[in-house]
Amino acid sequence: MRFAEIFMAVLTAALLLLATDAMATDDVYRWVDDKGVVHFGDRPPKQVDSEQINIHPSAGVTAPDYASTAPASSGEQQETEPSYAQQRRDERAKLRKEAAEQKEIIDAACEQRRTLVSQLEPSTRVIVEYEDGTVSRLDDNERLKTLGEAKAYIAANCNN
Repeated sequence: MRFAEIFMAVLTAALLLLATDAMATDDVYRWVDDKGVVHFGDRPPKQVDSEQINIHPSAGVTAPDYASTAPASSGEQQETEPSYAQQRRDERAKLRKEAAEQKEIIDAACEQRRTLVSQLEPSTRVIVEYEDGTVSRLDDNERLKTLGEAKAYIAANCNN
């Protein structure tokens, strides 16, 4: 019952607004009284000279144009700011990618150190070729130092 009363009140108000807009005339009269005060009205006074002012008819109420705000086609992407949740997902994905790249680097370094250990441990006589093309033999102290550094790296950084 309450819904019907509210509906009728809204309908009545809408009809009254439309009726007053339809009854409104676009003729407005302007006149000045004896004291110099300017008056406006929809009917001219009988004793005073008045001038008619033409007012353009009202355009009424127009609906906003939503067609211009909608995308032209479903294939077009609107550039909008990503939501907070999307920004967090993108940030976590970036961190996972960086962690994976770091893990690849560490895995490659571990493999390099394991290869070095496998070459230095069994042999006491190690020949090294440097970048400039010179060749020399590592003495036992250098070999043990390099072997210790490689094993320490493997123990600290490699899981296997």
